[in-house]
Amino acid sequence: MHKLILLILTAVALGGCRSQPPTKHMLTLKLAVNDIYCTDTACACVHHVAARTYTETQALLKAEYGIDLQLDYFVEPYNLEKAILAGNYDGALCKPWIALRLEKDAGAEFEQVADILDPDNNRWLAGIVVVMADSTFQTLEELNGKAMLIGEEDAYEKHYAAKRLFQQNEIEFQRLETKASCIENLGELMDGHFDAVVVSDYALTADCAVDFARPEDFRILGKTEPVPLTSILLDTNKVSEKDRARLQAALLAVSEKDTPESLLSKGFVKPAVWSPVELEP
Repeated sequence: MHKLILLILTAVALGGCRSQPPTKHMLTLKLAVNDIYCTDTACACVHHVAARTYTETQALLKAEYGIDLQLDYFVEPYNLEKAILAGNYDGALCKPWIALRLEKDAGAEFEQVADILDPDNNRWLAGIVVVMADSTFQTLEELNGKAMLIGEEDAYEKHYAAKRLFQQNEIEFQRLETKASCIENLGELMDGHFDAVVVSDYALTADCAVDFARPEDFRILGKTEPVPLTSILLDTNKVSEKDRARLQAALLAVSEKDTPESLLSKGFVKPAVWSPVELEP
């Protein structure tokens, strides 16, 4: 009787083992990161807002989903661009435009896998047209024939989207110039060198400009079309469709089940897939 029971228990145990799915192999992905709300890529002056960290999420992905997400942080966008062009990464976590505009030179084909929400659970980024609070300009149209400062081509929301906004409103400028950063643009406006400037919509709350510029010192006259703010993009030449889907599913599961507080928001969502017309053949 004892031998019979032992045989039955052994058979059940073996059968149970055979019915379990095989353990997935560890998927290792290396990403270059520049996230305006991440404490590892933001300047210290905005760490009260840019306090996001990814360590907890990385640990969950590795322990529960077999995904080793290795992140290298770049404070300056131009250093992130160098890293992408070097081809040493499987993808990036950044403003999608930064990676997408470098595809050809990097020999890559990037696909958005997931977007991460900002602290207000917003996924969008826009450029804003601002004047000083005491300016006589009250509407966007009044800027026609005036002096305007916008961003350079590496900042979509401050350059291409801004130009499209002006074109749609039939606004032409007596002087139109570009500068690289929101800090420079706001400084030029405050010094009276331009009638209006375009900056990113987070510039007055989550950028180094908070050191000298207060939101109440400015007035917004216009806003560009929204584009995705921060996404995880993977190079389809390096990461298979199956593995891209695996990472996406894991990120969504982590966000939906028990979102780490360190993400400062509801976490990751399915991407708002974006194809800039400027990159069309």
